[in-house]
Amino acid sequence: MRVFNIHRSVLVGIGVYILMLLPFFASAQTEEKDSIKIEEHSISDIQVELDSLISNKYHIEATALADSLIDIANQNYSNTDERIVLLHKRIAEKFADNGYSNIASQYIQRGLAVLRSNPTPNYAFIGDMYIYLAQIFRHHQLSNIAINYYEQALEAYEQAEGKAHYFSLVNVYMTLGTFHYEIENYGTSSSYYTKASDVIAKMDTEYRADMVEILNRIATAQAKTGSFKVAIANLERSVKIALKVFGKNSLQLADQYESLASVYLQKGDYAKVNENATAFVRILVGNIGTNQRRQTYERRIADSFFARYQYHLSHKWYNKLFEDVIISTKDVEELQNLTDWYIQIGEKFERVKQDSIAFLVFDESLKLNQKQFGEDNLKAAEIYHLLSRSKTKLEQFVEAETYTNKAYQIEWELGTEKDSTQIAVQNIDLAGLLLMKGDTLEASILYHNVIDLEKDRQSRWKAIAFNNLTMIKYGNQEYDSAYFYGNSLLEYYQTNYGRDYIKTLGCYLLLGNIVYETGDEETAVEKFYSKPIRLAPKLFLKNNEVSYKANINLSNYYLAVNKEDLSRRYERNAREIQVVIFSEEKNIP
Repeated sequence: MRVFNIHRSVLVGIGVYILMLLPFFASAQTEEKDSIKIEEHSISDIQVELDSLISNKYHIEATALADSLIDIANQNYSNTDERIVLLHKRIAEKFADNGYSNIASQYIQRGLAVLRSNPTPNYAFIGDMYIYLAQIFRHHQLSNIAINYYEQALEAYEQAEGKAHYFSLVNVYMTLGTFHYEIENYGTSSSYYTKASDVIAKMDTEYRADMVEILNRIATAQAKTGSFKVAIANLERSVKIALKVFGKNSLQLADQYESLASVYLQKGDYAKVNENATAFVRILVGNIGTNQRRQTYERRIADSFFARYQYHLSHKWYNKLFEDVIISTKDVEELQNLTDWYIQIGEKFERVKQDSIAFLVFDESLKLNQKQFGEDNLKAAEIYHLLSRSKTKLEQFVEAETYTNKAYQIEWELGTEKDSTQIAVQNIDLAGLLLMKGDTLEASILYHNVIDLEKDRQSRWKAIAFNNLTMIKYGNQEYDSAYFYGNSLLEYYQTNYGRDYIKTLGCYLLLGNIVYETGDEETAVEKFYSKPIRLAPKLFLKNNEVSYKANINLSNYYLAVNKEDLSRRYERNAREIQVVIFSEEKNIP
């Protein structure tokens, strides 16, 4: 182990060194009092020796040399001389820079003891020393200890006179406010931030860069406690200051608009959210390198509006994001992915029954697709189907039919041959649109086409055709034809799924309704209604027209044969179904 012998001649040299160095410490108080980092100065061999000892981990020998320096200083200056304190701080910095936090804190504590021994303590200097002590532990991620020292610094600053220490006092208030904010103690956080603001108000001017950040933090904490009015007032102040200090296109000003939008969102003032979010994005557009931040924000604000049922504003921001990404994207595959994403947004609006917005989103997706890949492509055909679906839900059936025809036209032109199943599906889709338009004649023709196309195989398309033809004929009171198609549907389900299949039993309900309308009530009940009564009674609780009519018929039938209990049971079922059907028709949630 290396051994250092400190001779008397060396100590004399140290004394001279200190006499030279103390004035430097005194002049450096303002610049270095808040800094852990120190610059190396090769003023003498003594300092080089101390630095060498510390950096080579000989902390015991370094401590002995440092103590010797302090002893000689004490012999030349009074016990309360602040230059002695600065020497303690300088030594502490050297130890702190090399990871010796505990040794560094000991020298700071000894310096504090010197300050406190003065009959008239310099509280501002005491506060500075506590801040430095706190920074040592904060630098080494010992935040709980650091916070304790920040609080002691605060006590000292609050006893200090004059305004010279105000900036340091604001710094401590802000640090403590941030600490409590991070642990979600928003009331205490807001209190510290407000005190910081009050101190700045006592300074010469509030138009200073640090005031923008202070007001922003105050407002953020206040908003967390529900104090939206004062939070907004503080942010509006920060906007004015940022505009004057940083300029109208500065990111610092943009930050204030973002915070205002956030507070208004918490408050529920969506017009103001939109206004401030727009101002925020406008500034980002004018600053290079903000694409990712801007687009992330546009997505987040769109999602926020959607979650709060502000669907038109949500669409505005999704569309803004969509157009923003288009401008910054040149890769074909990325544009395809963008189209797929935007289609998903349209389907998202569909799920909440915002079909007019969904249509706009699908239409915007189509325009991008056709711009990149031409008028007719399979993706465009897919989007035309989505447009048709939106128009159908909006009961704009003529337009829906146009989009469906366009979709199939593209598919036929790009396909190798016309598959009969594809033609059947096309006929089913078009017939459904015609039914919603009230054109049962043309719809019936298309359903017959499907039956002819699928006559040699059992397919669900043929089943749909049988079912819908049954309902068309039943609605037109053509009961013989309705019975024929209903019975054909029954045979289809029996053949393919068995007699106990739920849809097979549902056919008995449908056929019972048809037969009942012909006046043969007993046959309807004994031959048709009886099967689902025995095997699937829950069919009578289904919320549809077939079940509703069957309950009405059974209620009337049992009332006529004096079975009042049964009559009331089916009457009750009919009433409950009627309420649900009525609510759906009126779009009552």
